Amino acid sequence: MTTYRVICTNQEPASQPPQHAHIVAIGVGSTADHYSQRFSLSQVIQMMQNGDRFYTLGPRSGKTAWVEKYYCTYCRQYHIKSAADAVEDNNLDSLPYCQI
Repeated sequence: MTTYRVICTNQEPASQPPQHAHIVAIGVGSTADHYSQRFSLSQVIQMMQNGDRFYTLGPRSGKTAWVEKYYCTYCRQYHIKSAADAVEDNNLDSLPYCQI
């Protein structure tokens, strides 16, 4: 079991995410400077099922938010989101775009 810090995300469509956009990939790393590994959504879901954990760390607040999977009834598949904690800077949707 490994714990990963999520530092960036890719959403679909990336140019202008509509209200129903989902994260399709994440970048993880020990610092917010750049990601050392990139995982697709399916890899993240599989890793979570195997016991791995993911979290975000707010750069201003210093607060951690755990990443959880959820089932989207509209899409009929699992996706990920950050746990609700009323802090915006550690939200997955607030993280920068992962540059490829």
